[in-house]
Amino acid sequence: MKFSQLAVRLAVTPVGASLDRYCVRFFGESPVSWIFAKSEGVEYNPPILLTTRGRETGRDRTVVLPHFLAGEGRIAVVGSRGGMPIDPHWARNLKAHPQARIWYARGEIDVDVELLEGSARESTWKSITERSPVYLTYQERARATREIPVFRLTAKDGTQLTAPG
Repeated sequence: MKFSQLAVRLAVTPVGASLDRYCVRFFGESPVSWIFAKSEGVEYNPPILLTTRGRETGRDRTVVLPHFLAGEGRIAVVGSRGGMPIDPHWARNLKAHPQARIWYARGEIDVDVELLEGSARESTWKSITERSPVYLTYQERARATREIPVFRLTAKDGTQLTAPG
């Protein structure tokens, strides 16, 4: 078993997920994302924390996610779930409630969320997969059941959001 697979297994436990969120909030880095990137041979992308409102419970739910450029002053996140047949919970939450908060550059920012479709999705997806080709593998796994969602986040207060490369 690859070290990255062990890191992911730890990250999906309540303790591992809490530890990873803590590291992102207070150190700006995700040990799980770093291990995954190094073992998969992709460039490490410092993550954000995304807080959504649960579609069934209404409670806040926070996850660690890599982010990507999505046009001037906006970023994108990808609901890959490793290519599993269904979208991750946070993506389903965003589809139900397209507003969220992110922990970004050591502060919390309210964002509007847009599920990208058509040519907007295609161009953003191309940019994301050039930087992180692993998402092409995930899309191939999921192809029979879904198209992996890509969400564009725009700061409500006008903050210009950026992402690596």
